Amino acid sequence: MAARIKTVCLIHSHLGPALTHLGVRATRLDPPRGTASLPELLAGLPEPPDCVIHQENLGARLVLTDLAKTPCPVVYWALDPHLNFFWQRHYARGFSAVATTQPHLAKAFAAAGAPHAAWVPWHGAPRPFVPHADRAMPLAFVGRVTPQRRRRQWFAEHMARYGLVMRDDVHGEAMAAFYDAARIVPNESIAGEINLRLFEAASSGCLPVAERRPEGVDTLFVPEREAFYYDDVLELDDRLRFALTHPDLTEKMGRAAHAAVAARHLPLHRAAALLELAGRCAAPPRGPEAATAEALALYHLRRSGQLALAGSMIWQRLAAVPDTPEVMAARIQTVLGAGDRNAVLALIGFCLARPALSGHPLTATACCLAACRLDAPGEARLAYVAQAGHGRRDIPRLSGPRDYLLHFAGALEAAGYEAAPGMVFDPTRHLPENAVQCLVAAKALAPDDLEIDRRLDRLLARLPGSEPERVALMSNLTLHRPDDWSLGLTLGLADLAAFRLGPGLEEVVLAAATAVKTGQEKRFARRLALADPSGRLRAVLRSVTDAAPAAAQEK
Repeated sequence: MAARIKTVCLIHSHLGPALTHLGVRATRLDPPRGTASLPELLAGLPEPPDCVIHQENLGARLVLTDLAKTPCPVVYWALDPHLNFFWQRHYARGFSAVATTQPHLAKAFAAAGAPHAAWVPWHGAPRPFVPHADRAMPLAFVGRVTPQRRRRQWFAEHMARYGLVMRDDVHGEAMAAFYDAARIVPNESIAGEINLRLFEAASSGCLPVAERRPEGVDTLFVPEREAFYYDDVLELDDRLRFALTHPDLTEKMGRAAHAAVAARHLPLHRAAALLELAGRCAAPPRGPEAATAEALALYHLRRSGQLALAGSMIWQRLAAVPDTPEVMAARIQTVLGAGDRNAVLALIGFCLARPALSGHPLTATACCLAACRLDAPGEARLAYVAQAGHGRRDIPRLSGPRDYLLHFAGALEAAGYEAAPGMVFDPTRHLPENAVQCLVAAKALAPDDLEIDRRLDRLLARLPGSEPERVALMSNLTLHRPDDWSLGLTLGLADLAAFRLGPGLEEVVLAAATAVKTGQEKRFARRLALADPSGRLRAVLRSVTDAAPAAAQEK
């Protein structure tokens, strides 16, 4: 049974009024960016709280330390985990529980060792409903469009044909008023996430038209009644054309979305969910595991450039925790960054002398590639052999960083270390810690290696939002292998998922023609049917191919 919580300390959280409405006394603290000892923060309160809720602040990154010394449950609400899971998976292990806005990451946090993990989505806000007849804009969107967000740029370019009005300079009440003047809000996700824009649009009574890909999104707003969903640019166009030509239905669905916010998606509902989660938890875990979680979270934040932390502080924390594979890899990266060659070689020797470390792909990758950086080929080969030869008699002979990177890409993928979305990897500074990073580093060494491109595309295909990178990779592959229709089809589908309607259709049509020329039209048809279960793309292709002969005859 959940414990009764009467007092809550909120850190970087706006849920105070909602908690007050629930009969809970709430105190809010807003420490500055950086690190802060939680026990020291709580010592300044007039009374000890029954629990602490730390809400991720996207504008002022804060890491709470010394969680193990806190006597009450401490909950972390991760708002942006789809781009921060690479460090939050460690941070969450130090809390009593973690709540995440993404349902699939609740499972990932639990698998990473969080004591409790739950899905607590974003929320909307109560607003009066403005009739659609009084709204001047058919479509609106608030969000940043930058060269670093190529998919969103393509989204904006495609949506211009519908008269989409875009803003990136409005916040708070001004943004809500902007949406109050719009009827439809098409949504785009950076990395396949459920984002706040969905709830902002619904709060203003707009019709949300959102990507279907985020897991659980259709449980938040009922499909066809409270929101429309789409898989690619073809379905998005269908949805928008229908909504624009059926204004009465658009308003009806906007009203339903508005009512859904009031019924299920207010701050009050999220505060109640977080209280229920905290009531099922004990105080944060103690011991070496808690210290390890804190050290690795700080290490990854420094490595990614999200917090300016002293290397000496990171080293002290890493040196004070058990010699796990992830800790040893972090130590090697930290010392390598400091330029201490002898210390790096000593750490490599330490790992190679312990099978539990040398056989682990994460530690072996760090040892081998750090040795390559130091021009120590003997140590690099020993690290490779120790991992690749684990349980094997004959292993391939490799030579040089490229070969090692390709080997460890496979080893890390097999061990579950596939990618770290949100981590900006620099192969000149960072040692790879997952399969994608290994392949990116290998491509930097061998930019014309088509096999690297193919392997990298296969991995990126599992990562929502990676379509711009995949379009670049597949464009290069099709350029060198024009007779491979499967590559052309893959490129066309990636284009369509990235809002590139014209290029996508062109590539699929070309792939179909190539399949016919090589006598593989049946294989092409099967592949296309699997990729297009709705039949929408096949219908468009038929209209395109039927129109081509007619156009030729007219000429």
